Amino acid sequence: MPVKFRELPVSIQIGFGLTLLSSWVLFEEVVVDRTGLARLMPAYGVGTFCIWDIGALVAVLALVWLLRSRR
Repeated sequence: MPVKFRELPVSIQIGFGLTLLSSWVLFEEVVVDRTGLARLMPAYGVGTFCIWDIGALVAVLALVWLLRSRR
């Protein structure tokens, strides 16, 4: 029987969100910063917190909220 996301302990839900955020940071470090893709991304700050990080944070929070509220 599948377990719904909202039935999981809060610590697991938080861990899921942190894993997604860590994946974004790793993608930034390995792909964006090292390949020079940052020059094609407006308002991107290499090695600093920028609008792209805020967007990733909002997307992860929205995904976790959506998974928690599904019936």
